[in-house]
Amino acid sequence: MHSTAASTLATLYHQTEAHFFAAVCPLHRRYSAGVNAYFIDADQVPWNLLFIRVGSVVQDDAMLEPLDLIRRTTMGIRVAIHDDRVEGLQPVLTDSGFVAFERSTAMVLDLSRFTPLAADSHVQINLTRHLGDWAGPVGNAFGLSEGGIANYQAQHQRALDSDQAFYHFTLSVNTVVMCSLTLSMCEGEARLNDLGTESAARGKGYATHLIHAALAHAQALGARRCFLEATPAGVSLYRKLGFERLFGYQAFVRGLIVQA
Repeated sequence: MHSTAASTLATLYHQTEAHFFAAVCPLHRRYSAGVNAYFIDADQVPWNLLFIRVGSVVQDDAMLEPLDLIRRTTMGIRVAIHDDRVEGLQPVLTDSGFVAFERSTAMVLDLSRFTPLAADSHVQINLTRHLGDWAGPVGNAFGLSEGGIANYQAQHQRALDSDQAFYHFTLSVNTVVMCSLTLSMCEGEARLNDLGTESAARGKGYATHLIHAALAHAQALGARRCFLEATPAGVSLYRKLGFERLFGYQAFVRGLIVQA
C-alpha cells in the first residue's frame, strides 16, 4: 500500500474510531487529532475504565495532559497505542504500573471490490433497533456479566437515541439469535464493531454471512470503505473477506488503584 494512501486511510480509520467510541461513551475528550480519551460507565473490566487511544500522528506535547491524567486517576485504565508510538511511550507507562496486554490490527476494505454472498435460506438476518436480541451474542463473546451486557446495551441505546448512524444486525437460526454486530457510518465511511457469536454456534460461517449483510448495507448507504479493529483470532477471517492491514495497536492496562 502506497505510504501516502496508507496515511490517508489511517486518518480515516481514526475518524471512524473516534466517532464510534464517542457515541457509546458518556464522556470523552479529544486531546489532539491522534489522542482521545473515553470514560466508560459499566460495572466490570474491561468496560469500567478510562480508555485512551493513541494514533501515529501525535505531536510530542499532545501526550502531556493524558499522561498527567493517568498519574492522577485511580480508576482502571486501558491505553491502545499505534505501533509507531509504542517505543516512546512504553517506558513511561511501565513506570506508571502498566503492563502490556493484547495486540489488535486496524484493517480496511475497499467496498468497490466487495461482492456480497448470496442469501442463505437457513438463516435470518435482521437490522434491528430492539437491542435486547443484539446484545446477547456480544455479551457472550466479550464474557460480560448480565449487568455488563445491560450497560453496554444502554450505551448503544444512547447512540441510537442521539440519532447516530448506528445499525445493529442479528443473525438467527429458527428464530434464535446466534450472531450480532454493529455497523456505524461516519462521513461516508463505514466501521464494523461488536461482532459476537454464541459459543455453541461458532465455526458454522454465521459471522461471515452477517458481515456480508452489513457490508452490503454499507454499500447501499454509499460507503466507499469499511474499517474495523481485529483481534489476533479474527484477522484471518477478515483477510478472507478482503480486508487489508493498516497498522497494529498494542494495548497496555493498569487496574484500579486501591488507596489505603
